[in-house]
This record gives sequence, C-alpha cells and structure tokens, in this order.
Amino acid sequence: MPKLTKVNISELVAASKVYVADQLKKADVNKNQVLTRTEARKLATDLQDNFSGSQFKLPNGSVKAADVAKEFVVMMEAWARASDKNGDGALSTTEAKALPKSLRDNYVNYLEAQSSQLTPAGKYQSKDTTPAGLAVAHERAFGKQAVGYDKALGIALKAVATEPDSGLPSFVKEFGGPDGNGLSDPKKVDAKVRALLKAGSISLVPIAEEIPSGEKNQDAWIFSVRTAGQGDHGLWAIVARKTGDVSVTNFN
Repeated sequence: MPKLTKVNISELVAASKVYVADQLKKADVNKNQVLTRTEARKLATDLQDNFSGSQFKLPNGSVKAADVAKEFVVMMEAWARASDKNGDGALSTTEAKALPKSLRDNYVNYLEAQSSQLTPAGKYQSKDTTPAGLAVAHERAFGKQAVGYDKALGIALKAVATEPDSGLPSFVKEFGGPDGNGLSDPKKVDAKVRALLKAGSISLVPIAEEIPSGEKNQDAWIFSVRTAGQGDHGLWAIVARKTGDVSVTNFN
C-alpha cells in the first residue's frame, strides 16, 4: 500500500479516543482513575508529552485519567481542524506542521499506522493489530484446522459489523447518533459501523487469555475488537476452528 500523505480528521479523532483510553487503562496500575508521574512512564512515548503538558495537573503532579483523555482528544480535534487550511476534512503532512509538537508525534504515528494494510471483509475494514507470530503460536498450541487465521479474521470482522444484538450495530442503535440517542436508519447504522471499524482495531487474543463468556482458544479463534463506539464494553468475535461458525459477545 502506498504511504499516505493525509488522513481523515474525523477518523483521526476517533482513533485518538480509542488509543488514549487503552493507554490510560494500561498505565493506571492501581485502577484509581488518577495517573501519577510514575504511572505515566508506562504510557506510549508519544503520549508522555501530552501528560507532562496537561493543564489539569493536581498539586502532586498527578492527573485524573479522564482529564488526560478529554484534553488530548479535544486538542487533537481542535488543532487538526484549525490546521486543515483547504477545508477538505483531511489533514495532510504539510498541514500537520502547524500542530503543536505534543500532537505532531501522535499524528505521525497514526499516519504510519494507517499506511499499513487494513484487513478487509467485504466492505468492512479494520486494523489488524495481532502481534507478529501470535497466529503461528496458536497453530503450534492447538494444531492447524479447517479454518485458518486469515479466513477466521474475515469471518470475525463481518460478524462484529453485522450481528444486530451483540455486535457494533447494537451500540450504534443505542448511542451512535450525534446527540448520543442512537440511530435507527439501517443505512446510517451501517455507515457508522464501517467508520468505527476503520478507525478501530481487531486483534487475536493471547493463547492464555480467557473471555467472560467462557469460550476457549483451543476451540476457536477469538478476536478482540476496539472502537470508539463501544464505551467500556469488551467486544469479541469467536470463530470455530473446525467449522467457521461464528458468534459475537460483549461484556462490561
């Protein structure tokens, strides 16, 4: 895939929301929703300057996780739209030079990530963030079966995008509208789902990981999905290794 020279601003903002939420969750070791300077060292390098420059620091140098997240996303959207000089809704590498340094590194990293191949499943796409070698490790542990990783990934992505009760459509119908009240028109629901997936990611879970609904890695390829539209809910697609049968589950 050719290297991108610009990104859609709405998708950049949606991806930034997911990214900072995931990073803060990992860094907040004691789960008290407040990030100390020590915990902040666990953040990705391109977020540490955002923490350091936060306007919401407490006297001891800590910052509430919610304040870090909100400040980062609000600033990213405000600066990206202000830097969009031609008003096309996209931010080019040239326009991005107007971003403050604390956001420029986040933009560059996002651009590079988007330059890698998206995983297609018909009209649905998302970033496959499965660590290198994990799919092979699964096959070593559980054996090669009728449904391989690539096929399972496509099945999982389509299921998450179309399953009406447990997949992304259920969240969009309830919360996905611009006023937070949800969407009902099938075409608008589908368009929102596609946008969420494109800005989000899908990943094979580690061999030893268990999910709340109890399915086992030895029986199925289990994929975790992260988007800006599911709140704190975990969202998984479970694809049977022998048959390709798929189910979707979510859990808060």
